[in-house]
Amino acid sequence: MFIQDSPIIILSVLFLFSAIAVLFIKEFTRAFYLSLSVNIIGIIILSFFWIIGFVGYTIFSCTLYLDNVGYLFSIIVLIGTTVVILGGKSHIENWSTKSSMLSLLLLTGLGLVYMAFAYNILIILGAWGISSAASYAITMLRKDYKSVDAGIKYLVMGLISSSFMIFGFALYFLSVNTFSLNYSTIKYPYLFMLGISLLSVAFFFKLGAFPFQGWLPEVYINADRISVSFISSVGKLLGIIPLLRIISLGDPTQNVITFFVVLFSIMAILSMFVGNIIAFSRKDLPSILAFSSIAQMGFILIGFVALKVNTQIAEAGLVTQSLAYVIAQAGLFNFVNHIEKVSGTARFEGLRGLAKSDRGLATSASILILSLLGIPPIIGFWGKLFLFESVYLYPWLIIITVLNSAISAGYYIPIIREMFREGELNFVESEERDSVIFSAILSIGIGIISPLILVVV
Repeated sequence: MFIQDSPIIILSVLFLFSAIAVLFIKEFTRAFYLSLSVNIIGIIILSFFWIIGFVGYTIFSCTLYLDNVGYLFSIIVLIGTTVVILGGKSHIENWSTKSSMLSLLLLTGLGLVYMAFAYNILIILGAWGISSAASYAITMLRKDYKSVDAGIKYLVMGLISSSFMIFGFALYFLSVNTFSLNYSTIKYPYLFMLGISLLSVAFFFKLGAFPFQGWLPEVYINADRISVSFISSVGKLLGIIPLLRIISLGDPTQNVITFFVVLFSIMAILSMFVGNIIAFSRKDLPSILAFSSIAQMGFILIGFVALKVNTQIAEAGLVTQSLAYVIAQAGLFNFVNHIEKVSGTARFEGLRGLAKSDRGLATSASILILSLLGIPPIIGFWGKLFLFESVYLYPWLIIITVLNSAISAGYYIPIIREMFREGELNFVESEERDSVIFSAILSIGIGIISPLILVVV
C-alpha cells in the first residue's frame, strides 16, 4: 500500500519540509538553490513514477486518482514554478520577505499537485485553500503600495469566487449524493447544472475569463513583476485544473453534456473577443500581456467544450496549451522585469534596439510571443491545433477561434517589430534574461515532441 502511495508521499514530504526549511536558512543563496532543486527533483520524481507505471488507481481512501493527465499537469506546475524562481534570484534578494516568497511558491505548487490528482471535492477544497491563500500573499509580498493595493483587490475577488465555489460544491453534493468526482448518476440534473455553473464562475475568476477579469489588469500592471510572473502563469492553473477534474471524471447525461458545450462555448467566445479588442488599444507590454491573457483563457475554454465529446484530444489540447501558456507567460513577465531595469519602461519605445544589443534575448522573447500566437513548431502551435481538432464537430467554433487567433497577431507582432527597430540599449546580464532564454528553449524543445502527448494522455 505504501509503495502505491509513494509518489504523493515522497513529493509531499519533500515540498513540505523544504517550504519550512527555507524560512530558517539565513543565507539566501542556499535557500534559493534549495527551492530550485526541489522543483527539479519534483519533476524527476513525478516523471519516474509515471514512466514505470504508477498510473490508473486511487489512493488515500479514493480521494486521489493517479492518472496521466494528473501527472502531466503536476509537471506543468513545477516547470512553471522553476521558470519563475530562475528569474527571481537577484530581484527578490533584497526583500525582507524573500524567504516567505520561496516558501509560498513551494506550498502553492504542492497544493496544485494535490488538485491535479483530486478524486474528491474535499481535496479540491483543501488544496484550493492552500494554493489560493499563498497566491494572494505572493502578490503582496514586495510590500510596496501598488503591490499591496493590487493584492487586496485580488484577495477580495478571490474570496467572492471561493463563496461561489463552496455553494457550487454544496449543490453538486445534493445532486449526485457523493463527494467523489467520479459520479455515475445525477439525481437532480437541473440542480447539478446550477452547481456546475457556480463552480465555473469561481474558476473563471481565477482564469480571468470575461466577465470575471476585473482583478486581472490591476494585478498584472501594478504588482511586482516576479509575483505577476507566477500569478499570471502557474496561478491560472488554479482555475484550469479543478474545473478539468470536475468535468472529466464524472459520467454526465447527454443533456448535461449539451449544457457544458453551450456554457463553455459562450464563455470562450466572449473571452477571446473581449481580450483581443482591449489588447489592441494598449502600447505597453504588461497591459498587452494582461488583456491578451483573457483571450488566451478563451482558447483554453475551447478544450472544455469538447471535454465530454472528444475526450482524448481535448485533454491533450488542454495539457499542451496550458504548458505553452505557463512557460510563455512566466518567461515574458521576467522579460518585462528585465526590460524595465534596462530601459526604464515597458512601453514599446523601451524595446527598441534590443535586437542590436542582445539578439539572444530578443530572439527568445520573440519565440515566447510566437508560441502564444500559435506558430509552428513552437509548443503553442500544437496546443491550438489539438484544441481546434477537439471541436471538429462544431466547425463554427473553429472558425471563430481561428479568426481570433489571427486577430491576436495584430498586437503580438508589433512587440517583435519594436524589438528589431533601431534604438540604443545596453547589454545587461540578469537572472531574468536567463529565464527568458530557458523558457524559449523549453518552448521549442517540448514543441518538437508535443505530438507524443496524444499518445500518453
